[in-house]
Parts: sequence; structure tokens; C-alpha cells
Amino acid sequence: MFAWLTASIADIKTLRESWNSVRGGWSAARQDAAELLAHRRILVDTQAMTPAGMQTVLRTRVRLTGDTETDILRGWLDTAAPAAMGSSVSDHFRAVAAAIAGFAVAASMERLIVRVILLVGSLVSAVTLVLKLVRAEPSRLIETLLGDRALLIALGLMLFGVLLRIILRWRLRAMFRRGLSGSPAGS
Repeated sequence: MFAWLTASIADIKTLRESWNSVRGGWSAARQDAAELLAHRRILVDTQAMTPAGMQTVLRTRVRLTGDTETDILRGWLDTAAPAAMGSSVSDHFRAVAAAIAGFAVAASMERLIVRVILLVGSLVSAVTLVLKLVRAEPSRLIETLLGDRALLIALGLMLFGVLLRIILRWRLRAMFRRGLSGSPAGS
């Protein structure tokens, strides 16, 4: 029970941190996870002022296989002030770290949704069961419990939560494996 609560608190902390991320919060984390699964890579671009105007000066590709590649615009590297360059590089790699966290956020959301469904089903089942046990005649106890729709619905909700977790876990693993087995995505 305590491990379940600790894991739920860790998932909530992961979601809270993603809401405050450099790249735009929870929706950006969700989009990063979807991009990682769909394209087998995440692109993170940082723009800065160059002699030719505003341009993408840093681009990092984080691939599902774990490969990371960062391109730097040579003209910006030669002409930018060291302080401005340091700030842009620091912001860029914080954004890269936030983008990579998108997959962990998706997994945390899945676990929390299933845990909430299981918790609601368990609480409704427990309350219904206690009320039925208090009101039922001892000789008709099994018949009373099996004939109670609220209890059956609560137990069905619990079963749905368990099945949903299995299905979501299977789906995420299948998407991850499909991404690893495919050819590398284009730049």
C-alpha cells in the first residue's frame, strides 16, 4: 500500500514538473512524447539573433534509440557574444531535457489514471459491501451480495482499471518497440 502511494506521489511530482517545464508545460510534454513515438525522434530548436536576422542557431535531435545530435549554426558561433551564447546554449539544453521527459510524463499520466479508477472502484465497493453486510440477513448474505448492482458495477470498475492498465502498458511498449525496429527518422 505504501509503495503504491509513494509511486503515485512520484507520478504527481513528475506531472507537476512537466507543467512548469521550459518547453511549454504539460501539453508540450505530451506532444514531445507523441513525436518521439511517431517519428522516433524529437527536434528541439533554439532561435537567436544573427547578422542575417532571427535564425535557428541550435537544433538537437534526440532519437528513440538514444542517439543525440546537436547542430550549431557556424555564423552564430563566430559572431555571437559569449554571454548571449552561454544563455542560449543553457536554455536550449534545458529544453532538450524537458523534451526527453515527455515520455516519462506520458507513463506517469497512464499510471495515475488507472490508479484513480482503481481507487474509486475500491472505495465504492468497500462502502457498498459494508452497507450490505450491515443490512443483510445472515441466511441470505451471498444472494444479497450477488444481486447488488452497485457492488457489481464497482467491481466491474476495478476490473476495468486493471484491464486498462494492461492495455495501455501493452500499447506503449508496442509503440516503443515499433519505434526501435523502424528505420531512423529523417532529420
